[in-house]
Amino acid sequence: MIRPRREEDLERCVALLRRVYEVDRYPVIWPSETVTWLLGRDPLAAWVAEDDGRLLGHLSLHATDTSRARPQWCEALGVGAEALAVVSRFFVSPDARGRGIGGELIARAEEHAAGHAVRLVLDVAEHNRDAIAFYERRGWTRVGTAELTLSAEPRRLSVVLFVLR
Repeated sequence: MIRPRREEDLERCVALLRRVYEVDRYPVIWPSETVTWLLGRDPLAAWVAEDDGRLLGHLSLHATDTSRARPQWCEALGVGAEALAVVSRFFVSPDARGRGIGGELIARAEEHAAGHAVRLVLDVAEHNRDAIAFYERRGWTRVGTAELTLSAEPRRLSVVLFVLR
């Protein structure tokens, strides 16, 4: 079942994220303030996947602005940054993969975007081939690449930029 994330879900989300990090190294650098990282800046909506009381996945959408929006996103969609919603904090339990949970979460985000007149965009680490393949199978379009500076240490991360047309 996909439902809106509630405040009381946050501790379980962090525990699930820890498991994902141990298996996949997502996020690339473990955040020192994990709940703050999970909530992110400018949240629009967030959902969890739950089955029989067990948390299986998480996805959130965040607003962006001209200082953070990738120009490739705006150019590809022909909209300003204010019309974008960034898919973020998207992860599924390693034990629950292959059951369509990621597809259900992203479908909920797509429905939300359509109902709120925003366009979905995202970036994914270039080394994360499984995630790239997932988005391409769902019809997302690559619009370029970029480099992220990770603030936790002086490190750069290459990412692939996607839009949903």
